[in-house]
Amino acid sequence: MNILHLIDHYSAYDFWANSRLMERLSRGTESILDTNVKSSFPSIRGTLMHIRNAEAVWHARMIGAVIRWPADESSAMDTVLVHVLAMRKYVQSLTMDDLMGSVAYADLKGNTHEQVRWQALMHCFNHSTYHRGQVVTMMRQLDLDDIPALDLVVYQRLQP
Repeated sequence: MNILHLIDHYSAYDFWANSRLMERLSRGTESILDTNVKSSFPSIRGTLMHIRNAEAVWHARMIGAVIRWPADESSAMDTVLVHVLAMRKYVQSLTMDDLMGSVAYADLKGNTHEQVRWQALMHCFNHSTYHRGQVVTMMRQLDLDDIPALDLVVYQRLQP
């Protein structure tokens, strides 16, 4: 396996896991999304908006676009997958040379950085995984049932 296949695989997993989580949350009441739960962000919606915004920022950095924070004026749940899908499509367009090249960007504080593109993408997807784990914990604290398994190995076992 080469790095191009690995990044594509991780990007596909990121989209799958976010989609599964969003599908489950769409079956609940809107108010549960805004219930205060102790975590990095005070609610499920707040955490999901952070995932959305971070994926949008990393996508913008990759393509050299203007950074928008938040990524969308709305905090509607259907905005999350729009940005996750944009990143997925971007990754599908990459070549090995693209992945091995570097990307220069500024963080949200204005500090400039340069990083190998595949490493920045791995960070983006790992960041989303970290916060999805927090959402699952929040769901358990709120006594939600039918919480989907989002582990990478679950995704991998579904692949041919």
